[in-house]
Amino acid sequence: MSNGHTVTVQGLGERLPVERPEDCVSRTLSASGAGLVAGGIMGAVTANWGKVPPVLADRPWPALKHTGAIMGAYGTTFALVGGTFAVVDCLVEDFRGKKDAWNGVIAGLAAGAAIGMRVGRVPVGVGAAVALAATSAAVDVSGGHLVGNGFVNDGATPHRPVYPYK
Repeated sequence: MSNGHTVTVQGLGERLPVERPEDCVSRTLSASGAGLVAGGIMGAVTANWGKVPPVLADRPWPALKHTGAIMGAYGTTFALVGGTFAVVDCLVEDFRGKKDAWNGVIAGLAAGAAIGMRVGRVPVGVGAAVALAATSAAVDVSGGHLVGNGFVNDGATPHRPVYPYK
C-alpha cells in the first residue's frame, strides 16, 4: 500500500520493520516536526541554564513565558532547518533523477543558508552550510552509519567489569 521503503529499527533485543514514506510532503512534515520537537527540548534546556526572570510573589508566569519563548525560537529554527533540508533534498532528487550523496550535500548547503538567514549573519550561514553539507555527505557515504562495525565492539579490548556500589 505504501510508496515508501521499509527500515529496520532495533531496540531492546527486537527488530521491528518501520515504513518510511518517500513522498516530499511526508518527508518535509516529518523533518519539520522532528526539528520542532528537538529544538523545543534544546530550548528548554538552554532556558534552564540561562538567565530567567525571577519569580516574584509566587507568580511563575514571567519565567514560564521566557522559557516558552526560548523553546519556540529553538523549535522554529530546528524545524526550519529540517524542513529546508527535506524540501531541497526532495526537489534536487526529482530534478536530477538520482538518489545519491550529492542531493544531501546540496540540501545541507540550503539548510545552512537557512540558518544564516535566520541569524542574519552571512559567516554563520556559510559555516553552517559547509558543516551540514559535510555531515550529510559523511552520513550518505557511510551508508547511514557514522560508526563502523569494528570500531567500538571489535573484541580487541577486553571487557572491563563494573561492580555496583554496596
